[in-house]
Amino acid sequence: MKKYIVLILLNIIILQANTNKVYIKNEKNGLQINTYIINRNLFDITLLYKAKTKNLVSSNTLPIQKVIKAKTKKLITTFYIKQKKFSLRSSYTYTIGSKYSIHNDKYLYRLPYKLGTSKLVTQSFNGKFSHFGNSKYAVDFAMKIGTKIYASRDGIVIMTKNNGSKSGSKKYIKEANFITIKHKDGTYAKYAHLKKGGVRVKVGQKVKRGQFIGFSGNTGYTKGPHLHFVVFKGKSYNSRQSIPIKFISASGIVYKPIRFKKYKAVKWNKI
Repeated sequence: MKKYIVLILLNIIILQANTNKVYIKNEKNGLQINTYIINRNLFDITLLYKAKTKNLVSSNTLPIQKVIKAKTKKLITTFYIKQKKFSLRSSYTYTIGSKYSIHNDKYLYRLPYKLGTSKLVTQSFNGKFSHFGNSKYAVDFAMKIGTKIYASRDGIVIMTKNNGSKSGSKKYIKEANFITIKHKDGTYAKYAHLKKGGVRVKVGQKVKRGQFIGFSGNTGYTKGPHLHFVVFKGKSYNSRQSIPIKFISASGIVYKPIRFKKYKAVKWNKI
């Protein structure tokens, strides 16, 4: 979730954070100001736009919640100028993903480690330690630092972090290294707690199911080395919705991974 502010004071436009990949652009035309959201990311966002104004009238009721598609410019509202001296203070908050995405529930995900090997589930759906809220349907697999990680589904890499090194309590939550991959149905998979320098893909890269993408680690908010895997979509401007998924294993389809049980990874064709 990110927040930014844009100001227009007495006809002078001041843009803040417009070097980011999501920003506001105001285009004045006579007695009106068209306000656009620019999303230059490879992923959709669910956004909330707010504004405090003086001597302006908005064409839409504020605040406004919108889904902004990847690589698009979208008109969010038009302000009509009522007097020569006016002011506009805009702000917005967004999260990754669209609330309108529909997950393909028939898809069987590949276990994210080497074929023929087995890993222990240390925390599953609704795990008491941290699998609630945005992470309700996440799965943690115990792994030694440096274990190879493989993509569970085809997609495009939309975000990575590779420089975190600390781990332990919640104060280190932002230290977690990760890879986030967008699927064709508009959902996303996040592979988290990778080792420092362990990311082996780049933003914008297309990956195939079963492709090597990085090395596991122990960064961020953890109690020990493991891979945190979760599939999610946008829910609102300030939250995500994790999605219950199914894995294919040597023992069959895994509908709900069981804590302290091992599952062997096997090859499986995409449905």
